[in-house]
Amino acid sequence: MSGKTNLFIVAGILLFSNLVSAYDYLTVRDPRGWNINQGTIEKAAISVRPVGIYMEIGLYLTFSARGWYGGSADSLEVEFFFDLPKNSVVHDSWLWIGEEIIRGKIMDKWTAEAIYEDIVSRRRDPSILYKRGSNSYELRIFPMLPTETRRVKITYLVPTQWNTKNVLASLPTNLLQTSRYPVSPFYLLTWLDEQWKNPKIVEFPDMQFQSLSDSTFGDYLRADIPSEAVQSALHFSLDAPLNEGIYLNRFDDEEEGIYQLAFLPSHALNLSASSKAAVLIDYDAVNCTFPQEQLLNAAKSALLLNFTEKDSFNLIFSRLNIVRASDTWLPADSATIEQTFAELQDHPISPYSNLPALLANGIDFVINNGNNSSIVLISSSDQVGDYKVANQLIDDLLALMDNKIPILIADYQNNDYSHYLVGGRYYLGNEYLYTNISRLTAGNYYNIRSGPYTLPELLATTLSSVHGFMSSFDLYTRLENGSCYGRYNLDEQRRTAYLNKPILQIGKYRGSFPFVIETSGLYESEYFAHKNTLDEQSVEQADSLAQEAWAGNTIQSLESQAQTNDVINEIVFYSLDERVLSIYSAFLCLEPSRGGEVCYNCMDESELVGVEDLFDSAQDDTLFTAYPNPFNNQVTIEISLPDLWNNEELSFRIYNMLGQVVRTFDPAENIEKDNYRFIWNGKNDSGQDVASGTFFFVVRAGAKQHTLKLVLMK
Repeated sequence: MSGKTNLFIVAGILLFSNLVSAYDYLTVRDPRGWNINQGTIEKAAISVRPVGIYMEIGLYLTFSARGWYGGSADSLEVEFFFDLPKNSVVHDSWLWIGEEIIRGKIMDKWTAEAIYEDIVSRRRDPSILYKRGSNSYELRIFPMLPTETRRVKITYLVPTQWNTKNVLASLPTNLLQTSRYPVSPFYLLTWLDEQWKNPKIVEFPDMQFQSLSDSTFGDYLRADIPSEAVQSALHFSLDAPLNEGIYLNRFDDEEEGIYQLAFLPSHALNLSASSKAAVLIDYDAVNCTFPQEQLLNAAKSALLLNFTEKDSFNLIFSRLNIVRASDTWLPADSATIEQTFAELQDHPISPYSNLPALLANGIDFVINNGNNSSIVLISSSDQVGDYKVANQLIDDLLALMDNKIPILIADYQNNDYSHYLVGGRYYLGNEYLYTNISRLTAGNYYNIRSGPYTLPELLATTLSSVHGFMSSFDLYTRLENGSCYGRYNLDEQRRTAYLNKPILQIGKYRGSFPFVIETSGLYESEYFAHKNTLDEQSVEQADSLAQEAWAGNTIQSLESQAQTNDVINEIVFYSLDERVLSIYSAFLCLEPSRGGEVCYNCMDESELVGVEDLFDSAQDDTLFTAYPNPFNNQVTIEISLPDLWNNEELSFRIYNMLGQVVRTFDPAENIEKDNYRFIWNGKNDSGQDVASGTFFFVVRAGAKQHTLKLVLMK
């Protein structure tokens, strides 16, 4: 391995197999003491760009210590622990020092850590970003005064989910949920071309994207995401650019290139067939954190994404007496699906489980309507966790079937688990029942605890398997005059492939086009072999981010192996060469006097969301009086708050046009409960005069926010 550093002779210091997923949380602390508080995300903006089978996410965050109660501290440290979706590739980190952007340097983690800790002791301005596990990350920033904010950007590639109609990527709302105070409406920015069309937020399909233009950033789309939407998983969706079931792009780099492939078997192999599914919805409100509306929206979206007008469905859901949407099969066209879910408002699902009766009713419906379909159970129940009870229920259900009906299960219980020890293994909730009934009926069992990790992903994965699968499946790629190598499937290598679940693959190639895809396997017990050939004109061009995507897969593959010195060296080589974060590297942002470099060509997309966008929508001059305004020496601000506001969470701050906190006022300075009066003399919290300009006086209480614009003219 010539050219590779051989610094890492300590192979045993960090074994990948022992790393566990982090729990998302944000804190600010005094590094010289024990005082620690939950941090706040004051502002957030997200940029999204489709990059083949990935999407690039740029996450802009502004942190504060709002509500700091740890006593006096002249400098705090921000600690941010978070998870990203499986197989994400982090490839950049920025830190703002004043108005300047410092782009992170990537280096081995031991060197970076030593530099960071030394600088913290000297009270300078670094940030450091680590990868702590397969999906887990840690960001630290120092220093931050209790009255200041610090701003960062984290950039990463997230794997997409494909189906017959759409390409989806999860948005990092789990990171925004770590904020002590609710994040004010955040903004989603995206840049699309003719290849990528029809952007949507899956959970809010009626949300509008504005078409805007900028002299620097060009034409773009923007969606304003409300604060309440942050509390749920959100997915960004585009129309799938499949051509006869195949999407292929390429990036050429001298003698070799990188390709990204999405391959939908049902379309590419002409194996599509109509399917029928009885969808059983069982909602135990105690056992999950999902509101009923969110569950129904996710189920509706999964049906719309995975079913076509050739398919049929029915909805059956729990109540004291089981309710069916119809006594016969319904066509799975978009209009019927939308109407059927809309009618559920007249028949609300019960907040308790009636699982045995629901399963029996579903079996009865299938038998009396042709018996050639599947059952999809969507449940958060745990009422049949004991193995003796579960075994009896399984026997009773199988006795109802003339022929075995495949039961596919989406277990979304994520709260209030019961544990059952069976045969030396612990089962959570109804896991023993679901594991065995799905196996005995040739179905599938998915649960939200072991992945997929969001409710929409769980239901989409479950419903995508309704259409059947090919066994002993093999997919091989090559060039007509060359070869492919270094292939990675984003959903691991499978010996089975579901008809309506695209296979996503990234790899390298050498040679010249056409590009050849050869597939073979068994479908309905019959052998098949197929060849798809794509000429150069039908292949999309990709940019250099394909290199980071391929390197990220290589690093993740190496991280999953036994960590010998050779493997560690290989990981560090790829990580530093391609600027892709690994468990043995870190992004370090330093102030220029310590070796950091100001990035003059870093494009700050969040500039497209000005401070006015963040504050003006909540402006309410009826609560404020400010005189004089504009002002020269000082301004008096009087506030009269509604009785419904929670005065214990009140904060009063002045922001500049960059969104930075200039001055913080203490509510305790006032005696009256609902009426406040402050005088601002044009100085910041450090007692320094601020320059003339526009400022924003913001009062917040929890999710409520009101704003007054102030103008200082000297």
